[in-house]
Amino acid sequence: MKIMSPIRNHGALLDLILDSTPLGITVLTPDLRYLLVNRYAREEFLKLPEEQLVGRHCYDLIGQHARDLSLSGLERACDACPALRALSTGETATNVRRVFEGLVVQTTVVPLRDDGGELIAAMEMIENIADKVFDPLTQVHNYRFYDEMMKQEGYRAQRYDTTLSLIALDLNHFKLVNDRYGHLRGDEVLRDVAGMLRQTVRGSDLLCRIGGDEFAVLAPQTTYHEAEALARRIEQSIEAEFSHVGVSISSGVAGYPRDTLDPATLRAIADRRLYEIKKRNYE
Repeated sequence: MKIMSPIRNHGALLDLILDSTPLGITVLTPDLRYLLVNRYAREEFLKLPEEQLVGRHCYDLIGQHARDLSLSGLERACDACPALRALSTGETATNVRRVFEGLVVQTTVVPLRDDGGELIAAMEMIENIADKVFDPLTQVHNYRFYDEMMKQEGYRAQRYDTTLSLIALDLNHFKLVNDRYGHLRGDEVLRDVAGMLRQTVRGSDLLCRIGGDEFAVLAPQTTYHEAEALARRIEQSIEAEFSHVGVSISSGVAGYPRDTLDPATLRAIADRRLYEIKKRNYE
């Protein structure tokens, strides 16, 4: 059976596909100017009409989300814009960043080459993955987000010679809550603990549940001693709120560059210190 279509023009069909897909799609020139921005990208992420986007440098928009405003727009885009990495290396690049509560943007960039193999543009695919990086029980970030942010914040700390700290957290005597009151009550305690942690950490800190009754706080541009002070506040707040059910929290702190020149090893150091404390105090 022959299928008749009201669309005769392939260009019109492509435009319809681009503007109907529930995924942000943009195409950028080698100097990072927007060539094409589909409807979803404009309305959900960039928040500007097409006429204010086409021809504009992407770092004019993306750079504004970077933390260090003393850097130039292009330098800030090195952090936030994977298109720069994709065009520099010729390889697909991915970036995840928290823009604000409820919006966690994952951007995947594919370099586009002409028939001769020369890089001529970069195609971005942008989506909000907030529902994929939050723990459903506690509503804090999950291990997937933690792992991605460890890589990115470690890269930033090394690139810009700033500090980065990690606080590993583990509840004490939580098993007794499950044994004494049941797992439903244990889940309630975990949710309440996560709520107290959210109240205690700062807006720039990244709080994640990394498994069971273990949490972590990734603290960019924070010294070891500042992170230690935050860890003490966390311990005190949990002790004050949950001592009636016999629960407290232990912490282990590690800082870059104080403890290591490789940010990827911060978790191992923080975990070791955490369990040394737990063994000394609770065994």
